[in-house]
Amino acid sequence: MSSDVTRAVGPATALPHMRGGRGAGLGWVVAMVLVVVLLQVAVMPSVNIADGIPDLVAPTVVVIALLRGAMVGAVVGFAAGLLLELTAPIGTLGVLALLYLSVGAWCGRYCESEESSSLLAPLVLSVVAALAVQLGYLGFQLLLGRHMPASEFVGRVLFPTLALTALLSPPILLVARRVLGAPRVVEPYAMTS
Repeated sequence: MSSDVTRAVGPATALPHMRGGRGAGLGWVVAMVLVVVLLQVAVMPSVNIADGIPDLVAPTVVVIALLRGAMVGAVVGFAAGLLLELTAPIGTLGVLALLYLSVGAWCGRYCESEESSSLLAPLVLSVVAALAVQLGYLGFQLLLGRHMPASEFVGRVLFPTLALTALLSPPILLVARRVLGAPRVVEPYAMTS
């Protein structure tokens, strides 16, 4: 049936989900999020320097947002943050979901504005996203009344976390690019044009 529609309308004007080739890869997106959250909770706490633990969720949310747009990035960020909070005993619910949602929506706007084929832009965005999540979570902890000296936070938590995230981001970015393919905005309004 879809070939009849494509022949009648023409291949250039067929709906994006009816065109031949690779799909949006949303099943792969779900699988990536589940694997990364599992690795973040089960493996990453044992990979630490000082008190810094690498953030695998930030580069995953960034690369998915870059490859699939702001809406998918925001949904993936929210889901990954919520799964992370539900599986790890961190004591808050919704804070990481909100922070990763913001990161996914913000990085998804980059996909809609321009495309970069280099690895540098996603790598920088991954480190900036991890920085934003760490600072946002620190701000929330300060609002709860938990204090940590700034020098201790920067030296023992922030710098090691950002360094480890930067070291582990390229494989995540390369695997996601290989699995999901070229950037394609997947938005409800984009499905009708």
